[in-house]
Amino acid sequence: MLSWFDASEAQNFGTTLADFYIERIRAEDSGDKNKSVAKQQEVINKMLLQIEIFKANHKLNLYKKAKLANAFKWKLLDAKYQSDNIDELIKILLVNF
Repeated sequence: MLSWFDASEAQNFGTTLADFYIERIRAEDSGDKNKSVAKQQEVINKMLLQIEIFKANHKLNLYKKAKLANAFKWKLLDAKYQSDNIDELIKILLVNF
């Protein structure tokens, strides 16, 4: 029962995904739809691949998914990304879990 609440791996993965995004897309460019759309899509596709690999090795319940998304969101908010863009990324992330 206690393993149900152990979300440390999910939180770490959420932070890792955010770091991956931050390294490739600058905060100033994240909300600009016209700027480098192909690059943003490429980064998102690579994130989806990472999600598939993580998903194959980890079974996430609702609590762990929420912790993962929260870690991802706060890392991007701290890096000064626009909240609208973050919300879209989280939707993509959660749909693929």
